[in-house]
Amino acid sequence: MNFIKFFVLTFLLISCKSENNTKTIDSTHLLTQKEMLEDYNTFVSIYTKANSGLYKYHTKTQIDSVFLSNKKLISEELSYRKFYNILWNVIDYTGSCHNSLKYPDSLDKKLSKQKIFFPLPLKYINNKLYINIDNHDIPNGSEVISVNNIPEPQFSLLISKYVSTDGFNKTGKYRNIETDWLPFYIYLALGSQNHFKIKYKANKSESIRELKTASVTYKEFYTNYKNRFSKTYENRKSEDYSYKYLDSLNTGFLEVTTFAMGGPKTEGHKKYAAFLDSVFISLNEKNASNLIVDIRGNGGGNDPNDLLLYSYLTKRDFKENTIAYTLFQKIPNQEYYVYDDIEELTIELKEEHSILMDGKYYQNASFNKVWKPNKNAFEGTIIVLIDPFVASAGSLFASLLKSDDTTILIGEETLGGYYGHTGHISVTYQLPNSKFDVTFSIVDLEQDVKQLSDQKYGDGVQPDFNVSQTYQDFLHHRDTQLNYAIGKIKI
Repeated sequence: MNFIKFFVLTFLLISCKSENNTKTIDSTHLLTQKEMLEDYNTFVSIYTKANSGLYKYHTKTQIDSVFLSNKKLISEELSYRKFYNILWNVIDYTGSCHNSLKYPDSLDKKLSKQKIFFPLPLKYINNKLYINIDNHDIPNGSEVISVNNIPEPQFSLLISKYVSTDGFNKTGKYRNIETDWLPFYIYLALGSQNHFKIKYKANKSESIRELKTASVTYKEFYTNYKNRFSKTYENRKSEDYSYKYLDSLNTGFLEVTTFAMGGPKTEGHKKYAAFLDSVFISLNEKNASNLIVDIRGNGGGNDPNDLLLYSYLTKRDFKENTIAYTLFQKIPNQEYYVYDDIEELTIELKEEHSILMDGKYYQNASFNKVWKPNKNAFEGTIIVLIDPFVASAGSLFASLLKSDDTTILIGEETLGGYYGHTGHISVTYQLPNSKFDVTFSIVDLEQDVKQLSDQKYGDGVQPDFNVSQTYQDFLHHRDTQLNYAIGKIKI
């Protein structure tokens, strides 16, 4: 089976859509209480029967309590958007970076054309929000104090919840405020807005100013986003992977921004495999002392691209996971299932997840081979750069490296989990009345890593040196984390 383990924000909630919207989006009761309860009960049935990660971070009692408490919030007066939020409360609580909830496409298009969205890109630095665009009424780099009289800490908390992360992770939630999904996060939290009142402090000023700015369409926001101040720094990675040798430091610098090169039989994988072999042959020929592996922004991809790279960086035998299971072989609630691969997926699940124990279908060992270190594996010091955008296969790769005593991780906690995640196979169901698409992955797995004192269950991969971009480095487009790594090499 071609396992796809990627973190795709395009699957996230932002596809704001609804097929039967005809009035004001926020205030119209598009669904009756009965219809919402039918959808909610269908959702609970699907999640209970098909989501193997449902009880990964919480007990059944806790999950049942969350199901019940949110169901009680459903009333006749509930708007479509607020019903979405009730469903999202449960989805977010379960804790998986592969979870998403989408509106139907027609409302996505309708909403995107309305002037209801926040106009400005933002940057999240050290628990504060900053304006991230030049040539606007608010100077670039200004600290946001409040939005529509909501103090920044509360505002950031409200809008960050719409990012799904593994376990109890918060870093990925907050950092995704910086992305082009921002206006939809704000819409989902606050509803349609005609304008926004932004209180701010300009750079090097302690005086608080206020600007009332008109709401914009999504296209208008996206124009601002494409012109964001930080794009020079953020767009420094133009390829899926690249390598250069830093001669003055006797150090290799390998960037891998995604593992989505294709599965083992694809040309993309073969090209990537040949690239890796040439890199590590060169490193050994030069007798390089250090290797910096930059996986910041790597949201995952295809097997075995993550494992192949790790085989060049480790001295141990390893597997992708120690345990992997699903709750079913035949897809439950098929009447709400979106894809047309029911027969194919059933055959594949019966082949791979063939061991039934205690109501779970465990992975056949033949699908989880033991890897050995590559003959050209690097022998020097390995420094890995990570950030809150690393997830799925990216965070699995980072967790394997973290588990090795000889590797140094620099940066920020990853969005994806250290000890495990729920991934591999994605499924989508559509709720019958609201037409919300519920997407999640169905294979729960524990990664082949050590128990570490600085890694609690439910954490992302923790860096050995917690380094985030500073405000001054943001203003000057400097790479704080890479510079810190180079500084450690020079010592």
